[in-house]
Amino acid sequence: MAKPLISIVIAAYNVVEYLSEAIDSVIRQWDDDWELIVVNDGSTDGTFSLLEKYKAKINSQRFVVLNKENGGLSSARNAGLAIAQGEYVAFLDGDDLFSKRTLPYIKYCLSENKPDCLVIDFQYYWDDGGTWGTHKYKKLPERKLLNVKENNIVSAVYHNAQVYAWRHIFKKSILNKRLSPVGFNYEDVRTTTLHIDECETIFYLPIKCILYRQRDGSIMKVKNRKNILDLSSALRTVTDEFKNRYGVIPKDIALEHSIFNLSIFTWACGDTLSNVELDPKELYPLFVDNFKYSNLVDMDILKKEMRRDPKTWRKFYMFYNYPQSFYFAFYLRHKFNRIYKLSNKLRNFVYKT
Repeated sequence: MAKPLISIVIAAYNVVEYLSEAIDSVIRQWDDDWELIVVNDGSTDGTFSLLEKYKAKINSQRFVVLNKENGGLSSARNAGLAIAQGEYVAFLDGDDLFSKRTLPYIKYCLSENKPDCLVIDFQYYWDDGGTWGTHKYKKLPERKLLNVKENNIVSAVYHNAQVYAWRHIFKKSILNKRLSPVGFNYEDVRTTTLHIDECETIFYLPIKCILYRQRDGSIMKVKNRKNILDLSSALRTVTDEFKNRYGVIPKDIALEHSIFNLSIFTWACGDTLSNVELDPKELYPLFVDNFKYSNLVDMDILKKEMRRDPKTWRKFYMFYNYPQSFYFAFYLRHKFNRIYKLSNKLRNFVYKT
């Protein structure tokens, strides 16, 4: 049997109520050029039984189930990657799904253009069937085979700050160069831009192929200490790797990397404000240290470039330059929520004037 063109790896941990939808979104569209690998990452919710039923139902060498001890999302993806037979590997989280009639477009683009990476679009998706958003790459030319270095592709990907692994379908040979780091959340931030930098060519397909489910129980919605610190420190590895590769990092990459780093600082601060059990005075110095470590341009340049996103700049400016405002915001948020909302409006008014 010939090897498939594309392997889809679904990592699943305790999402049995959504997993059938994810699997069905693939098998309703696939053919002999596709392989589907479902990695059960030590689930305790009936995932094993569900997958046994699918194995009996599908009965195809193109459908592979791998049961393993729980090791986290990166561990599950790496395990699926290790056994994937396809030239390309696409990741899908166990609670997300492919949109109808999109896999043939993906297959066609890969077969005809043979890029090292195919970029696709997505929509947010809710359990009631509602969708929202068209998340396009603003600086990526559409439907063209592009040279990564000649077209400043890494900075273009940074520009949108959406480095989800499932949005980028890489050749397996590219992914094998750098496995997902085990033990960290926000693993996509630590790997995606580095993978793209290792590509020669890229192709952007502006079709909403992924439905990205929004639910309270997902890892990304949990604002605990580990998740926030994993987010805050995520670019350290990328910073080190770019310095090792380039010595002097290209200006376009350095700028967009630093803007993304600034956004991560504000996200980490915002996530801290949402959890009363956290200690902002313990976390804030770590946020500042991580920001300084991964910032590659002068602050004046950042200020100028952030005119494109004044709201994020205002948050960063206040929290970075006036840590007491961060501590006070945390206090107000949890002690006097109504006063907090009023002070937020006042702060924005004062800054504008």
